[in-house]
Amino acid sequence: MEGGDPSSETHVMAQQLMAERQIFEQHLPAWRSQYLGKYVLIKGQEVVGFYDSLDSATKEGFKRFGLDDFFVTRIDPTEVVNVTFLGQRI
Repeated sequence: MEGGDPSSETHVMAQQLMAERQIFEQHLPAWRSQYLGKYVLIKGQEVVGFYDSLDSATKEGFKRFGLDDFFVTRIDPTEVVNVTFLGQRI
């Protein structure tokens, strides 16, 4: 989108990220039983694969998609919540 409106490009990227995140959230309950602790790589509507490390997932993303945006996240057992009490993480 060279030479295009930067705000329009940002909007398109944000929409793509939201769609990829939605795919992740839709499949997460099933993936937890099979891929817990692994990293998932999603591009657009495609679930590219599952990887043992963040490094391997991002390397595959760069190999396949270059500098285009893609979504990588870890499949955790539950939503991670950071709790602090009087400034101390608990």
